[in-house]
Amino acid sequence: MPFLIIVVAVAAAGSLALVLLRCVGQRRTISRLQLQIAEQSTALANSDYCRELMFARNPYPMWVYDRSTLRFLDVNQAALSAYGYSREEFLGMTLLEIRPEEDRPAFLESIRQHHEGHATPGVFRHRRKDGSLMLMEIMAFEFQADKCREELVLALDVTERRRMEAALRESQASLQALVDNAPFGIARALPEENRLSTVNPALLQMLGDYSLAEALQLQVAEQIYADPKERDRLLDVLHRNGKIQGWETTLRRRDGSLLPVRITASIGGNAEGQAELFSYIEDMTQQSALEQQVRQVQKLEAVGRLAGGMAHDFNNILLVIKLSTEMMLSQITPDSPFSKSLLQISSAADRAAALTRQMLAFGRQQMMQARVINLNTVVSETTQMLRRIIGEDIQLVTNLAENVENSRLDPDQLAQVILNLAVNARDAMPNGGVLAIDTATVDLDDAYTREHPPVQPGRYVMLAVSDSGTGIEKSILPRIFDPFFTTKEVGKGTGLGLSIVYGIVKQSGGYIWVYSEPGHGTTFKLYFPATNAPLEQPASRVDMVADPSRRTLLVVEDEVNIRNNIGNCLQQLGYTVLEAGGAREALELCEERRGGLDLVLTDLVLDGTGGHELARRLAERYPAIRVLFMSGYTEDSAARREILFRGSPFLQKPFSVAELATAVHDLLASQPPVPQSPRTDPAAVRTV
Repeated sequence: MPFLIIVVAVAAAGSLALVLLRCVGQRRTISRLQLQIAEQSTALANSDYCRELMFARNPYPMWVYDRSTLRFLDVNQAALSAYGYSREEFLGMTLLEIRPEEDRPAFLESIRQHHEGHATPGVFRHRRKDGSLMLMEIMAFEFQADKCREELVLALDVTERRRMEAALRESQASLQALVDNAPFGIARALPEENRLSTVNPALLQMLGDYSLAEALQLQVAEQIYADPKERDRLLDVLHRNGKIQGWETTLRRRDGSLLPVRITASIGGNAEGQAELFSYIEDMTQQSALEQQVRQVQKLEAVGRLAGGMAHDFNNILLVIKLSTEMMLSQITPDSPFSKSLLQISSAADRAAALTRQMLAFGRQQMMQARVINLNTVVSETTQMLRRIIGEDIQLVTNLAENVENSRLDPDQLAQVILNLAVNARDAMPNGGVLAIDTATVDLDDAYTREHPPVQPGRYVMLAVSDSGTGIEKSILPRIFDPFFTTKEVGKGTGLGLSIVYGIVKQSGGYIWVYSEPGHGTTFKLYFPATNAPLEQPASRVDMVADPSRRTLLVVEDEVNIRNNIGNCLQQLGYTVLEAGGAREALELCEERRGGLDLVLTDLVLDGTGGHELARRLAERYPAIRVLFMSGYTEDSAARREILFRGSPFLQKPFSVAELATAVHDLLASQPPVPQSPRTDPAAVRTV
C-alpha cells in the first residue's frame, strides 16, 4: 500500500511536472513573440526618427514627387524656406511651376531622358515664390510606393558657388590677359629641372620668337642665359633672400644675339611641392641705348663746357694776334724780312682758330647760320672738293633721290659733316674702294623709333655716307663719337672728326646712326627733320660803294686790346670809330650823339649787360642803327637762339681783317649814312 501510494504519488508528481514544463514552454514562446513585437515597434520608431532626421530636418531642400504627374507629394521644411511657399502651396504644384517658363521645355526633355535612364538630373534654374531665380543642383532617387513610382529629390543651392566660380573664371581670364598682353616677360621655372613651366608671349618674342612648345624644352642655364653661372648666382641669392629685384643680367636670343634684361623674381612651392621660380623680365635694350646716348652726351657736354670756357678768352687772344699780324702785313712789302714770320704767325692763328671751332662744334656750342636748304644742293656743291680729298683710287658715287624735301640746316656745317665722314672713309680704304653718298626723304614710324631711341616719329631727310673699307669692330662702335678717341697711329688723327660730326648733327636737331661690320665697310645714316618751308637764299651782296669816311662805327668790347685792334682796323679801312667798354657806356655815347651812329659792333659776352640786351635797347631808342654781333663763344643760349631765329649778322672770333671789312661793308651797303650830330667831331676816335 505504501509502495502503491508512493507510485501513485510519483506518477501524479510526474504529470504535474509535465504540465508545469508545458506551461513554462508556452510562456517562453509568448515572451519571444512579445520581444519580436517590441523590437519591431522599436525599429518602426527608429525608422520614423531616421526619416525625420534624413528628410524633415535635412538642412537642404528635399521633396518627393510622382513621376507620372510630376506633382509634389511631400516637401521638407528646408524646401519651404528656400522657395518661400507654404506646404499646402507646394503640394498643390508640379515640378514645372518652380521653373521659369522659358526653361520648362528643356526641363521636360531632361526629365524624359532621366526617366528613360539616359541622363541624370544636373543644375537647373529654379524660381522662388517672389520671382527671383536660383541655381539648384539636383540629385534624384527612384523608389516604389503603393504601386506608384515616386522619386525622392535632394536640391542643393549652388547660386553663390556658381557666381564665385564665374568670378574666379573671369578673374583668371583677366589675369591671363594681363600676362599675355604684358609688355615685359613673365615666366615660371622649375629650378631643379632647369626648364621653364610657363612663358608669356612677350618673353617668347624677347627671346627670338620661340613657340611655346620650343621654349618649354629649353635648358634655362645653357640656352637662355648668356653666362650659365649667372643663373646659379641668381638662384643662390633667391634661396637666401626669397626674392630679388632689379637683377641685371644678359640673356641669349634664338639667333645668338645678346639681350640685356632686368629681372625681378621670387621663389616658392607649387601644388606638387616642387620649388618654383616666378620671374618678371624687363627688356633693357632701349634703356641701354638711352643710357649710352646719355653717357655720350655727358662726355660731349663735359668737353663742350671745357671748350666753351676756354673758347671766349682763347679766341680773343687769337683775334688780337690775327688782326695785329694782318695790319702789320698790310704795312710792309712782300720782300720784307718780317713778311715770312708774320705769315707764319697768321697761319698758326688760323689753325688754332680752326681747332677751337672744332671743339665748339662737337660740344654743340658753335654759332650756326641755319636756313632752309636742300640736301642735294649741299652734296652736289661738296662733291668737287671731295674728289680732290679722297684721291684717285677711291670711286665716289652719289645717289641723290629726286624731290628730296627741304630742311633747316647750316650749309657750311653740313658740308663740314660730309667732309669729315669722307675723310674718315678714305682712311678706312687704304687700298682704294667705293665711297657712296645717298639722300632720301623717309618716314620714321613707331617701330623704327622703338629700336632707335631717342628718335621721334616723323618725316626726315636722310643723308647716308657709306664706304667699302675695313669696317669697325663691334667693341669699338660705342666709342667712335668720343672726343679724342682714335684707332689711327700717333700723329695721324686727332680723334675729333666724328665727334664734330656728332655735335653738328645734334645741334641741328638731327640723329646719327652707324652700321658697320669688320671687312664689310661702314655706313653712317644722318636724319634731319624735313620741312615744307621754301628755300631761303643767302642775302645777296650789294656792290654799291659807300664812302667809309662818312660812316661812324661804335665798337663795344670789354677787352681793351681787342677793342683797340678792331678800332685800328676799322680806322685803316676809313671808318670813323668810337669805342666803349660795355653796354652802359655805349648807351651813354649813343644818347650823347643822339643816335648819330651807322653801326654798332658788339661782343655778345660783356661784363654786366650783354650785347644782345644792348642791341634790344638800341632798337627801342634808335631803330636806324645797325648791329653786328661778334663772339668766340656765348653762354647765353636764349640770346643765341634769338640771333639764329632773326638771322642777325654775326662774326665768329677770331676773324680776319678781310672778314671784318666784308661784314661791315655788307651791313652798311644798302643803308644811307646817318646824319651826324653837330657836337660830333668826325675825325675823333673816342674811348669811353
